[in-house]
Amino acid sequence: MHEFYEKSLQKIRELKNIPSESEWNKIAMEEGLLSSESLKFISKKRFKELCLEIRKNDEDIKK
Repeated sequence: MHEFYEKSLQKIRELKNIPSESEWNKIAMEEGLLSSESLKFISKKRFKELCLEIRKNDEDIKK
């Protein structure tokens, strides 16, 4: 499960824009990644909040 979670987060990092939950679920289904519901359950955060946090952390690392 941890591997799929990390792969899902990596894909979110790679996307040009933060996807909506429905957009993400389509991508996740096509690429065998975790759905937005699974990501919310594991992270205990809203999907948008999780995406913003991932991207903020990446920006902080680049500085």
